[in-house]
Amino acid sequence: MGSVYVTNRNPEPHMDKFNGEEFLFPPGEPVLVSEAAAQHMLGYGLENKTDILVRLGWAVRLNEKGKQYEDNPEGVKQLARFVFEEAVMAPRSALAAAMKRDVDTTEIA
Repeated sequence: MGSVYVTNRNPEPHMDKFNGEEFLFPPGEPVLVSEAAAQHMLGYGLENKTDILVRLGWAVRLNEKGKQYEDNPEGVKQLARFVFEEAVMAPRSALAAAMKRDVDTTEIA
């Protein structure tokens, strides 16, 4: 499995755990995590995210009278505000070669 950048578009930071490691998702900052971690914590790649909403406690809420639970549409919106971007990894040698090419072409121009 690869890695993905996860960006929290919610106004509040989000903290979660995967395999004993804590992850903090500050608003607006991409965080690099494994695809397995993104799937477990936020449902990355899953069509049905019900289990994720339940695990996070975002699936239901108490109604206005505080006596019954009801579906929580805000929880779905909150989960939808996490954006995923596939991370592309390149060997350092490839990066160094690309930087050298850029320097060489800049000197010619």
